[in-house]
Formats: sequence, C-alpha cells, structure tokens
Amino acid sequence: MRHWLLFAALLPCQLAVAQAGATLPPHTILPALPVASLQPTNSTTAVRSAAGVRYQYQLVHLDNRIIWLAPAWRGQTKREASRRLFNSNEVGELDGLLLKIINELSADGWELLEIQASTMPVEATQKIETELPFNDPTRPVYKGTTSIVTSSETRYLFRKAVVN
Repeated sequence: MRHWLLFAALLPCQLAVAQAGATLPPHTILPALPVASLQPTNSTTAVRSAAGVRYQYQLVHLDNRIIWLAPAWRGQTKREASRRLFNSNEVGELDGLLLKIINELSADGWELLEIQASTMPVEATQKIETELPFNDPTRPVYKGTTSIVTSSETRYLFRKAVVN
C-alpha cells in the first residue's frame, strides 16, 4: 500500500517536470540564418578563344543523376547509371560515365573550354531539441540545429575548331 501512495504522490511531480521541459526559455530561440548561407553560388572557369577561328561546341551537363549531352553526341542525348531497384553504386557509375565521356571527347579532339558549377539552396530547417539529463530533470538541455539542403549542377563546355 505504501508503494501505491508514493507513486500517486510522485505522479503530479513527474507531469509538472515533463510540461516544464516542453516550453522553451527565451534564450534558446535560434538566431536567423545568415543571408550568405541562402545565396546561390555560381563559378565559371573560362578559356580565351583564338581570333578568326570558328568553333563547334558540345555541352555535357550532369543534373539529378543523368548526364545530358547537347547536341547529341554519337547519337546519344543522355547517359545514366543502370536502373536497378537497389543500386548502391549509382553515384560511382555516374562518375565513371562522366569521366568516360570527357575522355572520349578529348580523344576526338574536343578542347575543354569551360566548367560551370552552381549551387542553389532549396530548403533551410532549424529545430530545437530537448534532452532531460539523468541527474537533474528539472533543468533540460536544449540543442539547436540548422540544416540547409542545396541543389547543385555542373556543366562542361567543349569546343572543336571547324575545318573549312
């Protein structure tokens, strides 16, 4: 009977501690994200062209697990990794395909003219998590995290002198 009375007496205290941990004190609000972290970035590496020479161009664009070729090169407009239900090596296959295409273009006399890489923030999430330490459950520990999801793409531009 004593255990039951002790449990009944402690139950309201445990509920009060749990409710107190659910409210956040004002000093735990996360600061606003820095503006620089939400800005898109774009970097381009370019090579000078020779005066009086006409060129034809080939674009290789890696976007969302597909390698696009514009205009079509050797009859192909896109290359992608093998589609299997669980392809754990998809990223490695894409890298291999991309390097194979770049090497084949170079072997055919195409010159790498420009590499353009761009990154665009898509989503930012901030959250505060509460942990109750075992030694003092009345003073919870607050942990704030910020995560930014970005989308990135890379384009490779090749050129080849047109023979008259």
